[in-house]
Amino acid sequence: MDEHASNHHKPNRSWQQANEARLRREALSWAESQETTLFSEQWGSYYVAVTREGPRLVLWMLDAEAPNTDWIQSAMDLREPLRLQSSYTQAMILSLLWQPTPKTVFFSGLGGGCLATTLHHHLTRAKFTCVEIAAPVVTAATRYFGFQPDERLSVEISDVCDFLYEDSAHYDLMFLDVFCDHGVSPEHATTADFLTLCCSRIRNSGLLAMNLGNRDPAFSEVVNSLCDLFDTVYSCRGRGSTTVFFATGQRPRSSRQLEEATIELEQRHDFLFPLSPWVARLERLQPPYSDQEGERKAAPDADYQGNRPGDSGL
Repeated sequence: MDEHASNHHKPNRSWQQANEARLRREALSWAESQETTLFSEQWGSYYVAVTREGPRLVLWMLDAEAPNTDWIQSAMDLREPLRLQSSYTQAMILSLLWQPTPKTVFFSGLGGGCLATTLHHHLTRAKFTCVEIAAPVVTAATRYFGFQPDERLSVEISDVCDFLYEDSAHYDLMFLDVFCDHGVSPEHATTADFLTLCCSRIRNSGLLAMNLGNRDPAFSEVVNSLCDLFDTVYSCRGRGSTTVFFATGQRPRSSRQLEEATIELEQRHDFLFPLSPWVARLERLQPPYSDQEGERKAAPDADYQGNRPGDSGL
């Protein structure tokens, strides 16, 4: 790699320092607040709410007809705003194993914007497009969770299907994380037609990462669609209620290659959580393991930091 290309991939350290200082200042203001319910706004048949739970901010989307829920949309550690709390978001960072220096990144489903904010912080040369259908969610993310659009980070209030039908852009990474209450994705965001549309918006060698509830009625259909559309598909299922899928046109990698790439990724970025436990949970769905490879098993359960019963994480 020549010097110009090397410098292009280096993060902007001065911007990162200023951004982290901003995030800490904003988090401290909410940590010192005496209020426990900071925000509540109705959106259709749902209530979007932000509460302070000890040292964490929590974003909820509550079904008005069934307000009691343990399904968290997003959570932020007020002591370390860049330490992802929902364990599935930690797992989604593994997308960088296949695309370590993406130029364009797409998010569907903003939540508190924690994953987008973290990647925006670490990938200072990339541009991010976020699509969120619920305007109160965008308000909550920008007002309470440190999500701050700029020249590299934009947000559109739209249904993801409508946006992609009108959008002609292509992306190196696409993140799909669309949930309402109870951990079920909207039906139209799990169909084969929708996933085909997403596939058409991914550049060559790009990757789609999708978070899906384990009890979603469309779970098996989504797995089959991903395996039909992409040459290589991995799953990462943890102890909680969702599974993350990674789908790409790249060739499958050996366990050793994935482990080596993880070490390199952790050395390049100072993530505040380990990635190796999530790599150990990767299982290849497409192409199937050969007899020589054997079937790779997921790692034993472990008590990962930031995960607790009821979190909408892994």
